[in-house]
Amino acid sequence: MVYTLGVVIPVPQPHRETLRAWRREFGGAATEVIAPHITLVSGSYLHSWEKAAAQVRRVAATVEPFTIQLGPARTFRPASDVVFLPLETGTDECWKLHRALLGDALRHESAFAYHPHLTIAQNVPARQLDAAEAALGQAHLSFAADRIHLFDTRGGDWNFSEDIALGS
Repeated sequence: MVYTLGVVIPVPQPHRETLRAWRREFGGAATEVIAPHITLVSGSYLHSWEKAAAQVRRVAATVEPFTIQLGPARTFRPASDVVFLPLETGTDECWKLHRALLGDALRHESAFAYHPHLTIAQNVPARQLDAAEAALGQAHLSFAADRIHLFDTRGGDWNFSEDIALGS
């Protein structure tokens, strides 16, 4: 059986609410249901859910908490209609987590290569993407990344499964 999962770094308060407001303003209603996060893996795992969760826990224990600093808005256009905040610090740690998570039977399934970032708006009209990029052209947020969240897709929706602390 194939299990679908997501592993993300959640954004803590107070920045979570700031980012939610920006996502609501520029990304529309579709962003409401998804809390601001930085994706580490979005894909599948063969075998069992418990083996998938155990792999995520093992990897999380190997990386100590670190600081993420998000910088001014950028876009992936024309390749993809996305405006995002890039990581100015924390990129190496995200890459380390990403690679280690893929060290077992976990797979990252995306049409695009892995690039740590925080999405503000995607698949909305160009005027909204332009507005997001302009309004957040001076954005800077910093927070401690001290945990990861594990999600599954039981029932067809993304469901929070587990909060896992970084570090041993």
